[in-house]
Amino acid sequence: MATTIGLIGLGNAGRPMAERILGAGFELTVFDIDRAAVDIAVMQGAQRASSAANAVRDITITLLPSSVEVRQAVLGEGGALTSLARGQTLIDLSGTDPDCARELEKRLSEKQAIFVGGTIHASGAPAIVIPKGLFSIVIGGAKAKIEPTAKVLNAIAQTIICLPEPWMPKAFKIAIILYATTNNIISAEICSWLTAQGADPKVFLKLLQTTGSQPSASRMEEFMKRNNNDGGALSNSYKDFRQALNSAAKLEIPMPLTSMANQIQEMGRAAGFKRFNSPAAMGKLYEMITHVDLGGATTAGAKKSPAEREPSVVWLGE
Repeated sequence: MATTIGLIGLGNAGRPMAERILGAGFELTVFDIDRAAVDIAVMQGAQRASSAANAVRDITITLLPSSVEVRQAVLGEGGALTSLARGQTLIDLSGTDPDCARELEKRLSEKQAIFVGGTIHASGAPAIVIPKGLFSIVIGGAKAKIEPTAKVLNAIAQTIICLPEPWMPKAFKIAIILYATTNNIISAEICSWLTAQGADPKVFLKLLQTTGSQPSASRMEEFMKRNNNDGGALSNSYKDFRQALNSAAKLEIPMPLTSMANQIQEMGRAAGFKRFNSPAAMGKLYEMITHVDLGGATTAGAKKSPAEREPSVVWLGE
């Protein structure tokens, strides 16, 4: 019998994910509090669920903004936990933190259901690359438990990367955001400094490319391509920083650079740039605080979609 899939959450990533799952030939049941989003998925071939609990199938995916919505959808009244049975799988691909993943793993194990923590990695606009299957999913859990799930997901996404623990994909995704956002901040600061002296940041980029400083060149190029508006909004990046700092406080470890970067993001949000992607928000913020026009520190071009290749499952940290 073919695997059936339930999807809870039809937002920016959930809508294209529903389209992709249907396109891959799976029977899909969807739930979202936005009835219009559900209507669209139903017109595409999905079945409608009246609650998160009624959306539970062989494999149920949650794709929601944060831990708050996921806890409500899974553990709240009419939540998925009430319907999950022994052997069924819940995959959380939402913007949740490691602590939420640990909690869900514990609660599902009490019902002998399988919890798989995961994250989506789409290079480019999700609405474009996800329906084509040109994205990766990182999942975590014991190999014996998640191997069947990995095979199903590999019919949906191009690459499935498997980690040993359900919370690890959440921690690693947040770490990626910390890297990217901190790089965007220093890139904006460097471009302001160079421009104020009369130096062309584009010439600086060519210097990096010519001298073989490719990692630095890639980071600077990403900042200069900020006007394509690819990538997540500053409000999402801010959420990930808060999750990292909250976790650090519980672990009693200092993260001074992350704290400073978070304060700079706070300035961007307060200035009204929260709906811009992180590079664009930092560019606008630095123009505001330095009074330097960074129009010359931009280059045309959108992110390239990943090339099509054979589907694969990669196991890390076994």
